[in-house]
Amino acid sequence: MDFARIYLVVLCGAISFGVSGLQFSILVLYLAANGFLLGVGSGAKAELEKRAAAIASANLMLVFLGGRTNPLANFLQIPLASYYFGHSWIAIVATCEALLHSGLALSRHQKFDSLTNGLFAIVFSALWFRRLFGRFFGLFHLLCSMAALGGLVWHICLQHSAAARIPVFVSCGLLGSTHLYRLVRMFICGHAEGFLERPWDDGNVMRLQVNTNKPVTVFPGCYFYVFFPGPLPFYDFFHGYAMMPVWGKPDQYVTGKTSDLTFLMSRTRGHHCRSLGIVSPGQRLRLDGPYGKDLQLHTFETVVLTAKGLGISGILPFALHLAARKRHDNRVRDKSARLRDSSEPVFGDLSRNVDLIWWLEHDDQDKWVGDQLRSLQEVDAKVCCSFPVFSSMLTPRKFLVVWCVYPVKRKPERKLPFEKNDYWKRRYSFGFEEFSRELRQEARYPGRTVVVASGEQKFVNTMRGIVVQNTTSHRIIEFANLEYFTPPGGFKSTFRRSLDLQETLVNSGESSLDKSQATPVNPDGIEMMEMDIAEQRTQKIREMV
Repeated sequence: MDFARIYLVVLCGAISFGVSGLQFSILVLYLAANGFLLGVGSGAKAELEKRAAAIASANLMLVFLGGRTNPLANFLQIPLASYYFGHSWIAIVATCEALLHSGLALSRHQKFDSLTNGLFAIVFSALWFRRLFGRFFGLFHLLCSMAALGGLVWHICLQHSAAARIPVFVSCGLLGSTHLYRLVRMFICGHAEGFLERPWDDGNVMRLQVNTNKPVTVFPGCYFYVFFPGPLPFYDFFHGYAMMPVWGKPDQYVTGKTSDLTFLMSRTRGHHCRSLGIVSPGQRLRLDGPYGKDLQLHTFETVVLTAKGLGISGILPFALHLAARKRHDNRVRDKSARLRDSSEPVFGDLSRNVDLIWWLEHDDQDKWVGDQLRSLQEVDAKVCCSFPVFSSMLTPRKFLVVWCVYPVKRKPERKLPFEKNDYWKRRYSFGFEEFSRELRQEARYPGRTVVVASGEQKFVNTMRGIVVQNTTSHRIIEFANLEYFTPPGGFKSTFRRSLDLQETLVNSGESSLDKSQATPVNPDGIEMMEMDIAEQRTQKIREMV
């Protein structure tokens, strides 16, 4: 194993826990630094008490930056998952240090028993706040943070140390400026509203087409907070849901400004399910965004886009963006070749190969973005890149390669949402090992290669692991994931299998999963892939439990 591979394995470690190696390393250094500052030279309890208060105050300044998407973190292009990870752990460390300070102070005054136990009960019960309060957790979290900061201000004002007041008042300024920025962005400077048109619903997801009152900035990978109106005043101010736009007009996506956004929202998972139950055509929605990190995929020669289930909403904009930019460049070059004096600029993207692989959890999911896939194929039909080798015999090649991996095979096969050809096709039994081999093949092309994953946390971690396994010092493959993860499971297919068949699959043992054997076929002539069988076995075990 060479050095580059060892480095990447360490960097992307702890995959099974959803934490990257870089995040884990920074966390260890952060905890070590806090422990070092607390322990070095603090002999007496009084000195430890003062240090705990000072370090906790410094950490609270970072905690009270606040916000579901902090403006400063978004400006610095810090990934949302890393921001949440850091915010949570800094808050935990600051709380522990504050409890240490309180415990030492109360122990000196013989009041340790009742008040300290109450503090510990409040802190550890906070771990269940998100589950108990559900959709109201954001509002409750904001009110609790403001109450805690108010109590801290009251506590500091009773002290006679001016130095101790500085970090507390800085925390107040950070919290106030963060929410003031959001108010100004939503109601004054970046005020954007959308009006709902033609909502599409199949019971699993709802596709919302929103026309905005003015063009809004978009880029692939961005997300908006969508605020639905509710029964209470200011309801739409506190209940925003982060959603990625799955589609827009190709010409507008090239310019980065659009007034037509399409969102895919789950009807079975998430706190927004109740809000989706009351939407109607013409309804007003408030938008806050865009947020997120621009991955700059046009700087890579080979781009591999992967998605599972609802994760297609995250990668479809990348395919549209790259294809639309390539089509724009072809139009400009054709125009300049005819007119000889055209000065219209071109993007000059490096991307030559763009592969889109979508693992469907159920065979009905292709209906979610059927219209969008057909539109994308029309854009791709006008995009053609040529290899520079043998310029006298240029061989055109499609820009996009799209594979839809279905979990079951029907006889006769269902009609695809797009026109099938050599580059746009359906696949069956295309597991992760086959994908790993295809990735090694794609990485042989000249230039840089990147893999983008969109879907639930487990799927993204699996894709990251495959990239790590196939990366060497001679074959560098970069990995990128999107800002938020789709909720796992919760989708129901209109296609039902009999209970007898499910019991047969469950009782078939490990032999049914042996890769050396053929794929099982049910009595109706429907082939089932390994992922589908494993899903049924897991579901059956849950039902038995």
